[in-house]
Formats: sequence, structure tokens, C-alpha cells
Amino acid sequence: MSTQFEIRFDHSEGALLRCLGLIQRRGYSVTEMAMRAHPDGQVLSLSIDTNGRSAETLVRQIQRLHDVRSVHDHADALPQHSLADYMRAFSRFLPMPARTPQATAEMGH
Repeated sequence: MSTQFEIRFDHSEGALLRCLGLIQRRGYSVTEMAMRAHPDGQVLSLSIDTNGRSAETLVRQIQRLHDVRSVHDHADALPQHSLADYMRAFSRFLPMPARTPQATAEMGH
């Protein structure tokens, strides 16, 4: 299972390495990463493979790092749905199959 984070931190030497090092030392794997400048510092967006573990402790540990301003865990913002849920939701947008004379006869029309 993957969890998405947004971490805001000051632009200072070693801040990014401290953050990524902490994640690695705790046994999590970064699967996606993007970074952008922000007027208040830097914003790091991460997807982390949690291997089924809770990320609450990791969030608290990241928040304690020296240059970190905030950490937002987006796991709760993204609802988990099954494939059947998606199929039901999108089935109304799929085109209906054309009726062939054979299918019409089988339906009794």
C-alpha cells in the first residue's frame, strides 16, 4: 500500500537528505518524489510504500526534523475503492453495445 505525503521545509543545506534518510532508516521505500519551490521554502511530495504498516509514527518523526515546517499525510484524503466500485461508477459512461439481429431474436423481440 502506498501513502502520499507533502512535506514543507526550509531551504537549508541537508534538509532533504535528513528527510529521505529518516524514511529509509525506518524501512519505508519512496516510490515517487517531486519537489518544488515555495515562497516559504521547499515542498516535497512523496509516495511511500508502507508495506501495510501505519505511517502515523513516521509522520511524527518527520515533523520533529530540524527544518521541517509541516507534514500532510494524504492517505485519508484518498478513499480506497474496489475495482467493482469503479466499474459501477464508470459503466454509465461506456457505450452500449450495438444490438445485432441475433441478439434481438434471443431477447424475444
